[in-house]
Amino acid sequence: MARRQRPAPPPAAPPAAELLTAPRTFFERLRTAEPRVWRYGAPVLLAALLAGVLYALLLRPVVAVAAGAEHAAPAFTAHVTNAFGTFFLTVLGAGAMVGLGTLGAGRAGRAAEVYGATFVVLPPLYLLLAVLLLVWPGPEATAATPGTDLLTAQRAALRAVVQTPLARLTVLVLLLAPFAQFALAYWGFLTLTGNRRRALLGTLLTLLPVLLLTALGLAPLLVAMV
Repeated sequence: MARRQRPAPPPAAPPAAELLTAPRTFFERLRTAEPRVWRYGAPVLLAALLAGVLYALLLRPVVAVAAGAEHAAPAFTAHVTNAFGTFFLTVLGAGAMVGLGTLGAGRAGRAAEVYGATFVVLPPLYLLLAVLLLVWPGPEATAATPGTDLLTAQRAALRAVVQTPLARLTVLVLLLAPFAQFALAYWGFLTLTGNRRRALLGTLLTLLPVLLLTALGLAPLLVAMV
């Protein structure tokens, strides 16, 4: 009696880091792997966490101005609030990418995996900028004295922050980083669907909402630059 052969296991999905070195190979391997919606959730969370850290580091001089002022939040609480706000908006943007990407590229586009994997390009950039912000001397901040207009003092500190080249570079990277993701996502959708129109829809439908969310998170810094 012939022995029944076991079905071959599906090919393993590529690690997200492979997208940095071999995008074409990455999406070709992903196409043959079994779909898993949460497969590349870790890069999303890591990028969101580092984006929050970057934003909190940028606003350190502003928080320092409020230190000790009456009715001002403690410095630690202010830093956590700043970091969490950017973390939340980044995760919300990732959700918009998945929802609108699926609407445009269809289920075959596997938007959750494609966009989730594209977040792997962000942590190296964000980590480098975070280290530079920690070691590079920023604008000096003086805590607000009792009786001074705290809001005016914070606005002045914010304007001082955005005048530094490193802060401007950080804001620019945070604004332009999604474009690198969209370029990679288009390549992924085209590989997975084989349809140029669906690949364009899966990319372009998410473009404006994600850019608006990014600008919303950076609004205080962008306004101070004007």
